[in-house]
Amino acid sequence: MTSPLTFERADNADLINFAVGQPSPDLIPRDQIQALASQALTQAPDTAFNYGEPQGEPEFRAMLADFLSQQGQAATHPERLFLTAGTSQGLELICERFTQPGDVIFVEDRSYFLALQIFKDHGLNLVSIESDENGMRIDSLTAALDQHCPTLLYIIPSFGNPTGVCLSHDRQIAITALSETFDFLVVADEAYQLLNFAQDRVPTFSNALPFDRVICLGTFSKVLAPGLRLGWIEASPSILARLLESGWINSGGAVNQLTSFMVKAWLETDALAAHLPKLRAQLSLRRDAMDTALKKHLDDTATWITPEGGYFFWISLTAPLNTLTHLVKAREHGVGYQPGDFASVGSDYAHCLRLSFAAYPPVAIERGIERLAASLAAAAPQSLGAPSK
Repeated sequence: MTSPLTFERADNADLINFAVGQPSPDLIPRDQIQALASQALTQAPDTAFNYGEPQGEPEFRAMLADFLSQQGQAATHPERLFLTAGTSQGLELICERFTQPGDVIFVEDRSYFLALQIFKDHGLNLVSIESDENGMRIDSLTAALDQHCPTLLYIIPSFGNPTGVCLSHDRQIAITALSETFDFLVVADEAYQLLNFAQDRVPTFSNALPFDRVICLGTFSKVLAPGLRLGWIEASPSILARLLESGWINSGGAVNQLTSFMVKAWLETDALAAHLPKLRAQLSLRRDAMDTALKKHLDDTATWITPEGGYFFWISLTAPLNTLTHLVKAREHGVGYQPGDFASVGSDYAHCLRLSFAAYPPVAIERGIERLAASLAAAAPQSLGAPSK
């Protein structure tokens, strides 16, 4: 049985594994990464190969700030950026510097299951806040604030993992205001914020800076390559000062110094800005392929919201089948997914599942959804909610 802690890839030829939240190899511009990396390393100064400034080299942060501003993130400044080894490492550092075991953390009722593991590793108490098609519900949040004093609120506001929905701008403003009133940190995981398929820019919590209660996490994993292990934190100088006081940061300096020089080449040549529309177009085609296949094979047995960006569909089965229990049968049919309960804290999403469309081309997506539908049809009638005979 697959567990929430299992590391999965999409390299099994016999399994179309929609559980995998990573890009397929053809979405990663490998040749260009290699060429620009070679150029960057050839031209890099000696400092690139030594310990770097703990916050990240000023020139890299300046270029990243310009890039983010061009992508619609208002008021992005180099002094508010902090280099990380990706979102997961950023979360780990935030937990280390801003929480203590036993603290209360608010999360969406469906959230990134491996972020939940990081919080649990730190002994934090997780409280789920209800969400809908417009993201975290403010009425549920205010009700929870009547009962708890959270240290931080973790949210994925853009094309969320696993739901694929976006937090509305009005709710973003409300959450920011509540964080000031009730003195908790908002940690906004913006891993998918740059993957909008429509022309409209997606609101981001970075526009709420320089409030001292907001921390934004960004990553190059979804827009270039996960193996780079490079990302950033965007926050006010007072928050960054707390991060820079970490002993292991001061000991080692910049957490991914050499890679930052490689990615800097993407920023200074505008190669990343040119790559993004192509990536969005390909992901949009895969989203469309999955939506079409779901309508063809699961229209009578499931409901979903078609995402406008990101990687994921959140599927709710209309019958009370337990998707964790069913996963064994699904894999026997040659298809995988993330069971819904993996993404929840105390809520019942056993009848739900997460599907990623990023790791496979459209033809494989169609075949995988057909296999999923066949596995569900083969389930015991009582599991699908049919009357027993």
